[in-house]
Amino acid sequence: MTRQKTVEAYLRTLRPRADPVIEDMEAYAREHDVPIAGRETAALLAMLARASGARLILEVGVAIGYTTLHLARALPEFGKVVALEADMHMASVAKTYLAREPAGTRVEILLGDARESMQALKESFDLVFIDADKRSYAAYVDLALPLLKRSGLLVLDDMLMGGRVAEGVGDERWTQESVDDIRALNELLAADERLSYLLLPVGDGVGIVQRR
Repeated sequence: MTRQKTVEAYLRTLRPRADPVIEDMEAYAREHDVPIAGRETAALLAMLARASGARLILEVGVAIGYTTLHLARALPEFGKVVALEADMHMASVAKTYLAREPAGTRVEILLGDARESMQALKESFDLVFIDADKRSYAAYVDLALPLLKRSGLLVLDDMLMGGRVAEGVGDERWTQESVDDIRALNELLAADERLSYLLLPVGDGVGIVQRR
């Protein structure tokens, strides 16, 4: 076993037991091959939301609502997650799971192209989470930054793509075009003097952006 695999196995021993809704969502994702964030990534998101005192969150890319639910649970009773999803079937599955959870009432799912939805939004968000079409990440970031409050956080998933971004080579899961796009975005965010950018090797890579 490689050192990385040993670390991953050790981390799994420290995970708290998931509740039935989360376990059901993880089982659905495995059965239907739906990509969802890792449990550590979802836990980090919830922690960031609570620590920052977030009240209004924007999520770009819902899938079955796995991270959506983690974020909604981290909000106060009057908080809200505005979740953008292009796939009607995925949105329907997400709503089914969210309906099983009291925190699900804090979620509003907007169907359609995320870029169009983001351009129509008027609110200012405490936290924005992006986990959608990788080739559109740069466009999502450009649209998200004006929607972010001054002290807000922009969080991006899959910024290392299981190490493929560091190697610079795609595979059967991550296309070369996606790898190239994310490498370019990482470099752009790191070089932008208006922003603080932290890239963490959590899950498939979590990028955290904040204005200086």
